[in-house]
Amino acid sequence: MQNLYLEFYQKQTRKIDKSLVGDVDLKNYPLVSFQDPFYVLKPDYLIGRLDHKKTFGFLRQELEDLYIDQSGLMDAMHDDIVIVKEGTSPKIVLVVERALKVLVATVKTSHRGTYFESEIYLDRKLEVDHQESLVYGHVVMLEVDQVTSDKIVAHIKKIIGHINDPDIETLKIVSAYDWPQKFSDEIIESLNDIKIDYDYEKQTRLDLTDQLIITIDGKDAKDLDDAISLEYIDGFYHLGVHIADVSYYVTENTLIDQEAYRRATSSYLADRVIPMLPHKLSNDLCSLNPDEMKLTLSCLMVLDHEGNIKSSDIKKSFIQSYRRMNYDEVNEFLIHHKSLKDSKIETMLTMMNELSEKLKVIRKARGEIEFSSSELGFIVDQKGKVLDVYERKTDLAEELIESFMLIANESVAFHMYHADLPSLYRIHEKPDAQKLKFALETVKKLGFPVNMKQLGNPKPLQKLTESTVDSPYGYIVHMAILRAMQKAKYSENLSPHYGLGARYYTHFTSPIRRYPDLMIHRLIHRLVLGESKSLKKDMHHFESIMTEVADHTSDQERKAIQMERDVAKLKSCEFMEDKINQMFKAVITQMMPSGMFVKLANGIEGFVPLRVMDDYYAYDENLLTFIGNRGKKYRLGDAIKVKLLDVDMQAKKMDFMIVDKKESTSYNKPKKDFKGRKRR
Repeated sequence: MQNLYLEFYQKQTRKIDKSLVGDVDLKNYPLVSFQDPFYVLKPDYLIGRLDHKKTFGFLRQELEDLYIDQSGLMDAMHDDIVIVKEGTSPKIVLVVERALKVLVATVKTSHRGTYFESEIYLDRKLEVDHQESLVYGHVVMLEVDQVTSDKIVAHIKKIIGHINDPDIETLKIVSAYDWPQKFSDEIIESLNDIKIDYDYEKQTRLDLTDQLIITIDGKDAKDLDDAISLEYIDGFYHLGVHIADVSYYVTENTLIDQEAYRRATSSYLADRVIPMLPHKLSNDLCSLNPDEMKLTLSCLMVLDHEGNIKSSDIKKSFIQSYRRMNYDEVNEFLIHHKSLKDSKIETMLTMMNELSEKLKVIRKARGEIEFSSSELGFIVDQKGKVLDVYERKTDLAEELIESFMLIANESVAFHMYHADLPSLYRIHEKPDAQKLKFALETVKKLGFPVNMKQLGNPKPLQKLTESTVDSPYGYIVHMAILRAMQKAKYSENLSPHYGLGARYYTHFTSPIRRYPDLMIHRLIHRLVLGESKSLKKDMHHFESIMTEVADHTSDQERKAIQMERDVAKLKSCEFMEDKINQMFKAVITQMMPSGMFVKLANGIEGFVPLRVMDDYYAYDENLLTFIGNRGKKYRLGDAIKVKLLDVDMQAKKMDFMIVDKKESTSYNKPKKDFKGRKRR
């Protein structure tokens, strides 16, 4: 068993049944008592993650964060898991787990010798045990051995590169997250052991090579893991969602499986993709490239004229994609009627779009909340230099693929649950009531009618996001509500997906880039398609590992998201670095005591500090407005013109000053996310 205190934290509970952890020596856990059959955290003690500011901190809690003054912080650092004694002056009494496991530093020299300059702020001395031949400018990854109140002791884990390397800044970020970047020679060599008996597979799989099957992806995509087909017969849609059968190639407990599990997801950075699987698998053997026989798992669904599922089945199959299509050309056809020079595909795409629209109506009726979020895209050259930045866009083609992937995921989840089989579900819990109330109060101050009586009911939120999407405040309203939402995660227990309004949901459609999907495929092969040699043994095996798989893949997903955001901030700063003193149109998107966050027309965000304003400004929370002594006002959502003052590459942030305010607010609706990156 791991640290009992960690069990309380991870399960977000104050009591744990003895049957889950066995006998525990409470001498090692003085803050825990035993109340048969539970181990219970003693009264007045709270466990959580520390959000450490410069002179104070917050214990992040489910309901209400707890403020801790500097005198009560002990030697805890940011993101440490700690136990706090409540009272008039809360204080940390135990650091349960240190967050700082690795850090990135640059080798520097002085007249005193070699020293290491950390990439992150450290409030104590850094001591590094090293014997490597290092030179000034080497960038190294350090593994932390010990943290005390006055020092951090570490050793060199590896040399990342040199400050003069062209992509060193991105490598620093990836290394700081301790994210694997390369596959070992041993893993690459193990791929040669993969043998495909096509003759046998043809005999044991459903032959779908005579069907009109296509893929639709981004122009640059190389890992094509989903293909689609559609026929309309006797008043019913026959929809096929065909997914690369990755579990055929990546078998349990092999070297490549262990590495795929460790990563748990592909990471899509601004200037590169770090794949979950080696390219021989992701871009070749598993990828559903056109005119090649490929092994697949097919979710075959029959839907009525309104788009309701009447039946579904999961089959082991093999396909041959007829054509590789991209979103741009499909959108050109669906929106602007530009010919694809293939009448069969044009007819099928028209019917697919028709079905997609019907599926969107069904999802809306059951309470799906559609947020307009913003995600940056980057055009980079071969050396990683950013040539342009833009907001990613979603149109009919992307929505079509999303609709079909969603319904396939739901169908598989429904099947797994009602067959009473071990599974891995994608769940999304109800929003935090207090956070949602605060967000809705902000929206109300912007002038929009808000229903506070049905707090958490998806229908009023759905109406609110729909009614504001095309308004000047659309982005601000959507982001305010989105911040109040819980994070979607994986779980071995079924629970509804709040954002989708889905009772049953899993991830089945992207096994090349997500381990949970690969796990679902493995479960289907063994337990649904009858390939298990010992059903009882396999049932017990999967039930015993599923909690750990859910926790690990959820953690890795969150880590990948944060890493992607950090690289996006870095690349945004690189793009803006040579634009000091240039003017930009912007919108005020968030108010803080120290200033305002602004968003430029290309999607890049920055900050306007109050210290650079042309007057003394006070914030009126009821009006969401900064009011100057001379009467000038700046309100949340105002369209302004700003000048870039400074780009801080190390902190990955940029400061602006306001040079002009437009008479009327006008802000274009931000573009939605794009297929392949949505993590619903």
